[in-house]
Amino acid sequence: MTVREQVLRALEAHRGEVVSGGALSADLGVSRQAVWKAITALRADGLEIDSVAGEGYRLRADDDSLTADGVQALLHTQILGREVLVLPEVSSTNTVMKREYASSCPEGFALLALRQNAGRGRLGRSFVSPDGGMYLTVLLRPALTLDRLHFLTIAAAVAVCRAIQDTCGFLPGIKWVNDVLQDGKKLCGILTEASIVGETGGLDYVIVGIGINLHFDAEAAPELAGIVGSLGDFCEKVPRRAELTAAVLTRFEELYLYLKSGDFAPVISAYRALLCCIGQKILVVENGTETPAVCDGINGEGHLLVTMGDGSRRELQTGEISIRI
Repeated sequence: MTVREQVLRALEAHRGEVVSGGALSADLGVSRQAVWKAITALRADGLEIDSVAGEGYRLRADDDSLTADGVQALLHTQILGREVLVLPEVSSTNTVMKREYASSCPEGFALLALRQNAGRGRLGRSFVSPDGGMYLTVLLRPALTLDRLHFLTIAAAVAVCRAIQDTCGFLPGIKWVNDVLQDGKKLCGILTEASIVGETGGLDYVIVGIGINLHFDAEAAPELAGIVGSLGDFCEKVPRRAELTAAVLTRFEELYLYLKSGDFAPVISAYRALLCCIGQKILVVENGTETPAVCDGINGEGHLLVTMGDGSRRELQTGEISIRI
């Protein structure tokens, strides 16, 4: 770990408090000059660090800079986010990950952007991605068969809900397959994409893109009012982006480790507990046609069990099918 990373971790542990340069120097076993250089580098990355004359340094409590060091200082993971790259603007983090990083970077590599100008969602939908949101794509190399690829999407949805609870104090629900909702408003978009090895048909890599709305300006996008929500709509203090990102990666890894071990039951159990459509009337949307049904629950594969209007039972798999509550 570099001196810069160590200094940031120390400041993060005492966010909003003054930490003396002498204490940092002694605790880290480096010179005061090295501490000063680390502080200078962190400021250059955009972190808001005050110098308090005669006392030391303070990382501002309201600092919302998003940097690799800032995220990693808050992580509790073995795999996810051990390498992080933050870019100011991309078309979409999934697109850039596939084009530039997926073939060469290690599992767990995380790409973040401050904004996207061509964010993408499931079924070809666009995802509005202005400044102030959290836009993340994680690179995975799981030993999963293609028919179980959707478990990564399920795990990501549960991880987002738990991370929001950790940082905001409320627990949203999930509309099958991966819409994270609070009071009927969508807070998050998740898009899982895979690269297949042509010779074997197995997985080369999987990327999971996660976009969370921290703020939403209804006046700027009136067509989305009533559909899209944000964390700021439901909590008094919106979490910092680095804090939320670290929570998402930490919670995602907890579930991903179950999948890597072949134990899918805890992931399905957590997902089932968060589904907000069970027992409700829904519309099954298939090939542009909407059919009334009642949601009965999910099975061990995460497929949705429904009773259609004519009384017949169906098992819905992910793909081109979606539902509306």
